[in-house]
Amino acid sequence: MPYQKILVAIEGKEEEKPLIDEAMRVSEALGAKLTIFHVNDPGAGKAHMMMDTLPLVEEQDCRDLLTECGHSEVARNVDVLITTGESYAEEIAKASEGFDLLVIGHRAKNQFLAFFTDSTDERVADLVSCPVLAVPLRG
Repeated sequence: MPYQKILVAIEGKEEEKPLIDEAMRVSEALGAKLTIFHVNDPGAGKAHMMMDTLPLVEEQDCRDLLTECGHSEVARNVDVLITTGESYAEEIAKASEGFDLLVIGHRAKNQFLAFFTDSTDERVADLVSCPVLAVPLRG
């Protein structure tokens, strides 16, 4: 079977339920092994003078999100990989090496922003060597 190892790149936010549900559905349908992946910003969890602190996402946060999305059985046993990096796209691309499929969320941009820059999922798709399943997110 072509997809035996699936990497799911998450931000760790509640609005990613459609992404997590779709990854679970594909994984179950194919009997594939899921791995959850998150990239923390280098400044995450560190106080900044003029800005809100970016949240530091840890392994248990990823497991809690899966449980909140209704996948508590998977949350207990899934592999979770967390890294830190300034380029989310490059870190996700690096992590996807050795996986058969990457599942990532996609937030639509307005036409003005889309004219100037690609979204993270579009940059990731340019860098990875495996197929990418982009799941639409709202919010």
